[in-house]
Amino acid sequence: MRKLLVTGSSGLIGSEVVTYFCGAGWRVDGIDNNMRKEFFGPEGDTGWNTERLVKSYCNFRHHEVDMRDRAGVARLVASLKPDAIVHTAAQPSHDLAASRPYDDFDVNAVGTLNLLEAARRGCPESPFVHMSTSNGRLAALSIRRFRRSESGNRAANPLVGSKMRENGPKAIERRARTTFRSPSRRPDVPYQKGRDRQLS
Repeated sequence: MRKLLVTGSSGLIGSEVVTYFCGAGWRVDGIDNNMRKEFFGPEGDTGWNTERLVKSYCNFRHHEVDMRDRAGVARLVASLKPDAIVHTAAQPSHDLAASRPYDDFDVNAVGTLNLLEAARRGCPESPFVHMSTSNGRLAALSIRRFRRSESGNRAANPLVGSKMRENGPKAIERRARTTFRSPSRRPDVPYQKGRDRQLS
């Protein structure tokens, strides 16, 4: 049985990834520490979704690991040796990013780096898929601030720089123009009529 590791497995995107691959016969291990409850209070609690996934799929296992815990992430990846990784864990609120910048950076940037390094060491041949949403205005600003130099691509900040290095500016532009096709369960992003379509 093929093995998949999904981070943010109880969130909006992560739980859909779990559902799809469990249905396709993969063994899925999910990482989620329900930090949404801390960020958003009871309305952001994803515990119900973790319980639903555990009860619904015998080929799903939940791991309560904080993406900021470098050693914990490395141990889990080394022990699982997944055939593929889908990284959806994130702090998604732009308001919280402004009011709690260190938490935002630690979860989003440092957590991603911890997982990338764990994958490089523990399962270097496994595909790594990073899925995220982005504020279009911020991404557009990042694209404008992106510049070329003789030494290669550079960006105005480290997180955008890492994404540029991996995917190039077109990938960031595509991320910025993507919206969810269904009403969001995210407490920080209310569903708005007219935003229920994929933009091209």
